[in-house]
Amino acid sequence: MADSGPEGRLLKGRYQLVSEIARGGVGTVWRATDLVIDREVAVKELRLPADLSRSERESLLQRTTREARVAGRLTHPSLVTVLDVVDEDDRPWIVMELVEASTLEELIQVGGPLPYQRVAEVGLQLIDALKVAHGEGIVHRDVKPENVMISHTGRVVLTDFGLAAWNGESALSSSGRIIGSPAYIPPERAKAGPVGPESDLWSLGATLYAAVEGHPPYDRKGYIKILRQEQLDEPAEAANAGPLAPVLAGLLRVEPSERLTAENATKMLRIAALAPWAPETSPETAAKGTARPAEPRPEGEHEDEDDDEEDSPESAREHFRAGGRVLADSINERLRNSPEAMNSIMTSIRESTDTLGLTSSGRHAEKSRMPVVAVSAVVLGVVLLLAVMLWALLIR
Repeated sequence: MADSGPEGRLLKGRYQLVSEIARGGVGTVWRATDLVIDREVAVKELRLPADLSRSERESLLQRTTREARVAGRLTHPSLVTVLDVVDEDDRPWIVMELVEASTLEELIQVGGPLPYQRVAEVGLQLIDALKVAHGEGIVHRDVKPENVMISHTGRVVLTDFGLAAWNGESALSSSGRIIGSPAYIPPERAKAGPVGPESDLWSLGATLYAAVEGHPPYDRKGYIKILRQEQLDEPAEAANAGPLAPVLAGLLRVEPSERLTAENATKMLRIAALAPWAPETSPETAAKGTARPAEPRPEGEHEDEDDDEEDSPESAREHFRAGGRVLADSINERLRNSPEAMNSIMTSIRESTDTLGLTSSGRHAEKSRMPVVAVSAVVLGVVLLLAVMLWALLIR
């Protein structure tokens, strides 16, 4: 039995392999041609781990085929479409739509961190796709920059849906081999605990953190703690995230029950995406904002109370102050120059106040008929109230 399909191989009498696109830990992605309808497709050839027993192999094959077929019923522009599942050589071959795009991982490596507005836009598309999948009972289990594709048109696509069984419930195989990317594995999965939608949201938070900072939320020492199931501290606050910082912090909570819900994260991402694009950063500001992974300390060495200022509570408060200022400037500018943006902000504020129990749907319907001037006054009043509340929290 060959380890991989040679170029020119014909699957199911229909899909002809043309060339290799990528190779990873669980298989190889091929460019192929669907000879029946004469179009290009992508085929992912999955390789079974060598340490599986015969019963484990059969169970994994059945589950992978079942989940891939369920994924094939999902329809969303940010989900890669699963077209077919072929069972040959005792392993599945997943036939998918061919997406011509770069991965988020490649974009980070080549161009460095992305602006937080762009990261918020990416997050909105991904979280919307995850909500569709979670609604069908599918948990991705491997959300990471390598599985996020971004086309030149701006379309964001989450790949490898339908491979949830392959990624497994646990982060470690029976032989101790790591399954998945350690930096993006949620803590509960490393502990072999229940894996649900909250786990995907943690991995989404880690992915967006990497996009805006240039590195994952935990350094090597941190994700070794995750794999060893040791007590884990909350990750350091993202230095470059601006108004995106509270979203990342909420998604990356260690305890699944404490994480932001998809709905609330969506509302916060909308606000962050509306922030104005700043002019080119000065060298001085760029130097201050440059993020790098934390250097692991030698074993036994404790953190000094007078360590880097960036780790102090005052520095953390300053990040939130900066984020609040950007957000306030954004709202004021959009209200002056863009009625469409004002409507979008009003929608987010209405939804957020509904979540907090401050208004009712009837009151929203009544306000929606108010004149534009009155609506603007209400919005400005809410903004001022939020600013006062934020100021009161930050000076504590």
